[in-house]
Amino acid sequence: MKKNLTVLVVDDSPTQVAVLQDALEDRGYAVRTARNGVEAIGIVYQDPPHLVLSDIVMPELNGYHLCRLLKNDPATAKIPVILLTNLSEQHDRFWGQHAGADLYLEKSSPTDQIAAALEQILTRNPPVHAPAPVTTAAEHPPREVIQARVNTILDRLLYESTISNEILRLTSLAHDVPALAQELLKFLGAICRHDAAGLLLRHSREKQTLALGLNVPMPSGFALRAQEMMLAQAGLESDDGARTQLLIYPENPPLLPEPDGDLHIFHAVPIKDGDTLLALICLFNRTPRRPSEGIVQAMQWVAERFLIVARYLCKLTEIEEVKADFLSMLVHDLRSPLTSIRGFSDVLAQGMLGPLSDEQKSALHNIQGGSDRLLSLIEDILHLSKLEAGKMQIRSGPFQFADLAKATFQDLAALFLEKDLRMDFSACADLPTVMGDTQQLHRVLTNLLTNAAKFSPRGGRISIAAHLHAPGPGTTKALRVEITDEGPGIPKDQQKDLFGRYQQIRCDTPRARKGTGLGLAICKEIVHLHGGDIWVESPVDEKGGSRFCFTIPQPE
Repeated sequence: MKKNLTVLVVDDSPTQVAVLQDALEDRGYAVRTARNGVEAIGIVYQDPPHLVLSDIVMPELNGYHLCRLLKNDPATAKIPVILLTNLSEQHDRFWGQHAGADLYLEKSSPTDQIAAALEQILTRNPPVHAPAPVTTAAEHPPREVIQARVNTILDRLLYESTISNEILRLTSLAHDVPALAQELLKFLGAICRHDAAGLLLRHSREKQTLALGLNVPMPSGFALRAQEMMLAQAGLESDDGARTQLLIYPENPPLLPEPDGDLHIFHAVPIKDGDTLLALICLFNRTPRRPSEGIVQAMQWVAERFLIVARYLCKLTEIEEVKADFLSMLVHDLRSPLTSIRGFSDVLAQGMLGPLSDEQKSALHNIQGGSDRLLSLIEDILHLSKLEAGKMQIRSGPFQFADLAKATFQDLAALFLEKDLRMDFSACADLPTVMGDTQQLHRVLTNLLTNAAKFSPRGGRISIAAHLHAPGPGTTKALRVEITDEGPGIPKDQQKDLFGRYQQIRCDTPRARKGTGLGLAICKEIVHLHGGDIWVESPVDEKGGSRFCFTIPQPE
């Protein structure tokens, strides 16, 4: 059997080559020799051996480079490579292993040990036949051919490492899924041509994000059709769309007037951890096309590296769920005694346990105020934890927005009266019945109006407006709500993180009310669960002021 196996020995030392050649031929192997890596490449391409036994320190092309080139060329990747060297430092062994070598041995090892290691590798992976020649020339291929082949492999390695670095860089954005998705879609547009791309990210069974990036104008119904196609591609039910946060880039993409049109997934790459789907990348085109070999390979590299990012994102989600469960338990234990404190303070305030002096009433009023603030903070923490963990369901139903706004005004009447604020409400005359979760949207309005009142001057005006809005012709309509105040405005440097948790607007007004810093984060999560968006425009004019806007998509 050994006489049918060829070993290529590569070393610039004639003495070492002769020793290894004699030892291997005595054991029945056919031996070919090369003086350096470049010569070895020529032999491998013209008459591939069954195994390469190479020194590391050689002129022109060392053993590390030779091994890496052979392992990264699909035509020679399966040829076993053993590296021999006098280098004995730990980092030398590390580079030998990460160059792709099947085994790393010291040159001082006895020839019997080297031969035994070689035989063990060939026995473990017995070659059926030698790989097919890469070149068909009778003689060794010219140096120019070898150099061209090497350059091709080096270009491929550079391209692969560039993609790897760019994708792994996204790990720093794992805390900000919209930014992560936007950067990945932008990168996909840079490495391959397509009309649109989609990224489906699964945070948990209850929560997922679908981001779509458009490179050319698409039909107005593209987003919904793309969502259906990607959910089907991922093996998910159409009902999962209700638990999917939809992001579109750019935010106001150019859309074509026709609601329908041809749409094809010409390449899809699932990203799995074992049998679990963590993410799905799809490339869309309006006309049928087949992906080129380059696109397939590039997307495979993207998927392999993005798996690391997706795993990290899942781990963050698991941590957030543990934190949410812990917070739920903690605030539940806090709420019980606080409820008792608030209840007994009401009993005292009503004089049920005897009359109170003015000083006692004042102290009791402070106790009630502090208890109310703590209970409000606890409720906000509970609500946000459920929203972020995907445990809060939207129960959408028909309602009149004017009725919702009126109910919110009544709940906040005491706050507006305290600061002598004037409320203006305007809605388009033909605003029809809209769809949404009135309980959750009531919380959004309450938080936004409370913030507006907090930063408005005494005697100021707060306006709320509502109308149906369509980004472009043929696009899905959305309820757009705008709340405008006459406060000092919000500096640009504070607007970026405004909707994050525990974020407070830095205000120089000493009497400004303190809040929990959770209100706007809750608003963002509720609006996103409805499939809408929320943002701030500030200052409104040269006098200042802020305008908070949010949209709630409406079914046809």
